[in-house]
Amino acid sequence: MANRGNRRHMTGLAAPEYFGIHHKEQEYVARPNAGRHTLKRSITLLLALKMLGVAATAVEARKVVKAGLVSVNNQIIKEPKYPIGLNDVVSLNAEKKAYAVGINANAKITLEDAKASEERVLRVVDKYKARKNQIMVRLHDGSIAKAGKDVKVNDSVILDSKRAIKKVIPLKEGAECFIINGVHVGTAGKIKGLKKGTMHTAASAVVAPKSGEEFETIVKNIMVTG
Repeated sequence: MANRGNRRHMTGLAAPEYFGIHHKEQEYVARPNAGRHTLKRSITLLLALKMLGVAATAVEARKVVKAGLVSVNNQIIKEPKYPIGLNDVVSLNAEKKAYAVGINANAKITLEDAKASEERVLRVVDKYKARKNQIMVRLHDGSIAKAGKDVKVNDSVILDSKRAIKKVIPLKEGAECFIINGVHVGTAGKIKGLKKGTMHTAASAVVAPKSGEEFETIVKNIMVTG
């Protein structure tokens, strides 16, 4: 059997653009644990703390995390390679500061000032029936939640403190949206029209950005925000 190499890290050259690192200056970078966001859309807490200037090295960042000084979505995390991604909120408990994870026009992660109590918008990526015909939805951060018949794939939801759906934001004309993938990644705008998919083409939407010309992108590239 071939040697697959070290699965705990990856080379800087192989790291996704989302990591926002200098590929030639950083030889290795920690690989996020599996289970939440996808590899191409998540980074480790270690890297996030270095980006925020909380720690200069991975060793220092690991000590901060292990000490329970960092929370993600109001939950203390002590796993240094815990994956964080779009719309997660990272809190520095001692400093009482919080940062929301976003993505910019270069498809790289951003960490912007936020409130720890800020409501998180989560995109519905799958819907299925569990035991006793209970409808469940899988969200873009890997979590699941009970849902009603009104929730559809590609809608967005906001969860309450008990992880129950508090609000549904449907994918429809006139809805505010944010582009999370594709050539227009990082763009905010309003949905002007929706086109159904066929056997050979994916469903798409016409989006009017806050500045610039309208464009068309596939629905999977869109997160509805309001």
